[in-house]
Amino acid sequence: MKKNIFFLSFNYFFIFLFFFLLIYTFYRAEIVHNSQQIDYYLKYYIIFSSSFLFWLVVLRLKIEIKIFFVILGISILFSLYAFELIRFYNISIKNIFLEKNIELPLKSEKLILIEKLIKKDKNTFPSITPSVFLDKDQMELFPLSGVSNATTVFCKEGPEFSIYKSDRYGFNNPDDNWDNKVDYLFIGDSFAQGACVDEGKDIASQLRLLTGKKTLTLGMAGNGPLTELASLKEYVSDIKANNIFWVYFERNDLNDLKKEKKNKILIKYLDRNFSQNLKEKQAKIDNILKQNIIKEKKNFLSKNSIDDSKKKDVFQKIIRLKILRDKLALDRGLNLPVDSLFKEIILNAKNYAKKKGSNFYFVYLPDKETFKKHNLSKKNLFKKDQILKILEKNKINLIDIQSLVFTKEEDPISLFAHRTYGHYSAETYSKIAAVIVDSIK
Repeated sequence: MKKNIFFLSFNYFFIFLFFFLLIYTFYRAEIVHNSQQIDYYLKYYIIFSSSFLFWLVVLRLKIEIKIFFVILGISILFSLYAFELIRFYNISIKNIFLEKNIELPLKSEKLILIEKLIKKDKNTFPSITPSVFLDKDQMELFPLSGVSNATTVFCKEGPEFSIYKSDRYGFNNPDDNWDNKVDYLFIGDSFAQGACVDEGKDIASQLRLLTGKKTLTLGMAGNGPLTELASLKEYVSDIKANNIFWVYFERNDLNDLKKEKKNKILIKYLDRNFSQNLKEKQAKIDNILKQNIIKEKKNFLSKNSIDDSKKKDVFQKIIRLKILRDKLALDRGLNLPVDSLFKEIILNAKNYAKKKGSNFYFVYLPDKETFKKHNLSKKNLFKKDQILKILEKNKINLIDIQSLVFTKEEDPISLFAHRTYGHYSAETYSKIAAVIVDSIK
């Protein structure tokens, strides 16, 4: 009898679960988006309504069949969240059983490498993204770079970490390329920074190698359009750059903008006269970054490795199966207009470049999802059509890496690091550099 009550309870649980999800879908589709995104929410309507009706039918079946479906439902639910947790926390057999490099609490591979490198060079630090400061509204200064003149451990998409020596301002450049005049300057996120290839294999370095001319990148991982505009205005203010390349990654740049525009310092960069004068404050920037690194390390090594302010966000991502939905491309298709602020930022950057006497180019980088079979027919997967219309209407020079590099390959996925990761391989960065040279002749 108790056994029957247990399975009956789970039957009702699934009924109420999918009824709730159906109501939530209605709320999002009809109230939040005012019935303008039915094509996107249709799949959720079908999934949740079908599941709701299915569990209502199961409720009326014989107990033996009911038990079978309830066990199946529990197994599927458990499997989905097991996958989500494993991917979210990067759990692997290697991490669990590799005893040599494990302490309690568990140390990351990156932290272990940094501790090893510090023995040779005390000025060794992890690359730190400006985006970590977005929600820190009490800050008087917003850093846009990394620790200066430091051995910088960046990221890993393969057997080894990407490591580089940062320049006087904390970017991934040879320091002697800073001069009153440079030929090529890149603005962007991790792709412009050189994720995750060896030093000298990033796009800017490959271009420097091809042309023999001075080249700088102000790219930092996690940057979105507003942070990139800030970087342009702060670090190009007193130099002449013949060619400025705005590197845009289709997968997340618009999403990054949603968070950036809430920051009280970054939003001020829309004012043409605003500046933090960061070039004159590198010592202060280094101190802020180092203090943040120490704090993050302590948090990581403590039992409460996740900051309280982030716990809610982590819980929401896991409960909503964020990674799984992303892998299945279920969150693609919301046909929302491009934030008008994006256009304002790009025009601001173009006009700033024009005022400096620089040529301005918009470099469009595609995401791996674009080349998955189930997405090949989706022409506006990442709002590309809308972005290109903005560029065309405002006469902004476009270098479309998707059409100039990726679509010319029989296997575009091979251009991504080890066919697995989200960034490009060193060979792909080299091809992009060559295309850029040809495009501006």
